[in-house]
Amino acid sequence: MTRYDCDLAILGSGFGGTLLAIIAQRLGYSVVLLERGAHPRFAIGESSTPLADFKLAAIADRFGLDWLRPFAKYGSWKAHYPKVERGLKRGFSFFCHEPDRVYSPDPDNANALLVAANPNDASADTHWFRADFDAHLVNKAVELGIPHIDRLEVHSIKHGDRGWDVEGSRADGSIQVHAGLLVDASGTGQALSAVLGLEQVPPSTFRAHSRALYSHFTGVERWHDVLESTHGPSATTGHPFPCDAAALHQIIDGGWMWILRFDSGVTSAGFSLDPDRHPIRPGESPEAEWARLLAAYPSLARQFADAVPVRPFTRTGRLQRRLSQASGPDWALLPHTAGFLDAWLSPGIAQTLFAVNRLGRILAEDRTGPGRQRRLIEYGRSVLRELAWVDEITGNCFANFDRFPVMTTVSMLYFAAAIYCEERERRGEAGPDDAFLLADDPTYREIAAHVFRQAATVTAVEAEGFMKEVRDELGAYNLGGLCDPGRRNMYPYTGSLPPSGS
Repeated sequence: MTRYDCDLAILGSGFGGTLLAIIAQRLGYSVVLLERGAHPRFAIGESSTPLADFKLAAIADRFGLDWLRPFAKYGSWKAHYPKVERGLKRGFSFFCHEPDRVYSPDPDNANALLVAANPNDASADTHWFRADFDAHLVNKAVELGIPHIDRLEVHSIKHGDRGWDVEGSRADGSIQVHAGLLVDASGTGQALSAVLGLEQVPPSTFRAHSRALYSHFTGVERWHDVLESTHGPSATTGHPFPCDAAALHQIIDGGWMWILRFDSGVTSAGFSLDPDRHPIRPGESPEAEWARLLAAYPSLARQFADAVPVRPFTRTGRLQRRLSQASGPDWALLPHTAGFLDAWLSPGIAQTLFAVNRLGRILAEDRTGPGRQRRLIEYGRSVLRELAWVDEITGNCFANFDRFPVMTTVSMLYFAAAIYCEERERRGEAGPDDAFLLADDPTYREIAAHVFRQAATVTAVEAEGFMKEVRDELGAYNLGGLCDPGRRNMYPYTGSLPPSGS
């Protein structure tokens, strides 16, 4: 038997749990990382955003992790860590498809939307190839002397007056860990929730409603090439950035498809589907369902004509889940453990980094006592509040998939909040406790709630007038010049440029 006595035990060594372990050790805490699996391993939650980049850079600066900072931009990541795979992300692109019809660009872009997130490749965001990135962080943690106990089957977790006792076993023997503080970063594992008897929020609470079918592929044709080979160069001349260098969203009836390209030639792709519109058919394999969905949309079938999956398909049940509590006086859950919604608009990495930064600050500023306990409890409330807010945005976008011109305006509530927060970060005006995407701003939340209510009754014919109304409502929050009919759904980067070297 091997025993560890430590200040902090972390269940799960994905990037969030491992980064928190590195921060805690940097602050002088003794830490143990406990992992059921082994690295490198497949994971989704792969697309970063400017807010995620800002938070990653802030973590690197705040906690003296100079080696981490290059990962905050595509250019510096590629230059400093060329062997850690990644992909270029210049923004978000959306294209709306109709069943059994070849996609045809509308002259006014009524079936497309592109929103740039950065001005050039060097300062671009990244798609994280999680098998490489997570393994890199774990290797760094081990190099720093943090015990990483992988391939661990946890048999019991007990909570007492002196903290936490975790018992488990590996092939080479049993493991016992005693810790004063326990963080569950296991994602869907949710090891801690069963011990504490945490209740799941009822499914009817969620606005979003989706399941997923996904894999990684080689041989996926660029959407830019599909458009130009079918419709000529004019099909892409108005794009403010290459539409494939993005979180590419292909909208279909009752769902959407994500396509994320890595520099290696591997592409992450998957469908997020309304289970009511797209129930799993008895006896149909994931591979057969994938082929059937592609066949219904000729342009997507063309894009994936030569695609080969490089790993088995994953098919899920309903994705949405959220626990009723995310922290206590001596425990905390990272966001992906506390809940999950959907990959729509790439919120996951940023949410996790916001949480890691908060927990790191708590560990730095309140090592023990009632102050830390109060802050941990408030941390949990923030996590749940932000998950509920992202569900509100996501679910209302989904509710308007049948009217793409209306959905584009609804999505602007995400982009306006994101750009506002990004500009606040650039100007040094962001507070350390500011919430993700203005989740703690009651004025913005009221504007969003009003827009979401209005959208439910707006027809496609009324969409332009609705867009102008939303632009007026956003007012000072609209720093990106969004909801501008003159842009014809093509939004170039309008933010201030980052300082040289940042």
